Amino acid sequence: MLALVAALAPLASAQGMSTVQREAFNAAEVWLARVDKQQYGDAWSAAAEPFRASVPRAAWNEGIAKLRKEYGRVASRKGEKIAFVGEAPDPSAPGTSKPGMKVAIHFDTKFAGNKAATEEVTMLLEGDGVWRPMGYYIQ
Repeated sequence: MLALVAALAPLASAQGMSTVQREAFNAAEVWLARVDKQQYGDAWSAAAEPFRASVPRAAWNEGIAKLRKEYGRVASRKGEKIAFVGEAPDPSAPGTSKPGMKVAIHFDTKFAGNKAATEEVTMLLEGDGVWRPMGYYIQ
């Protein structure tokens, strides 16, 4: 997997996150909502180009439907950890972001029937300035 700049730090409150982290976090939540609503095709279309290039749409739809059926409906989700992957932005220029920047986010998720898991979404800032998921894992 990708090397993290530092160990995933506990997720700070909204005020404690950098602007770049907050943008990535918000985009991850929007994308996960599509997955939660079983809008798997839309979620695939909204993913980053490397994601779409490595996972064919049909394989994604089939695999995620099977996985999410196994876990069930999401009862709650809370962001737990967030970290830059690779090069972090310059701390002296807060809010500065550039295409190719990556942020890994861990969510503590409770599913129906009290099944708990960690969801990891790795977000990529693409050339058009939009954060999109490039990786999604459930552990």
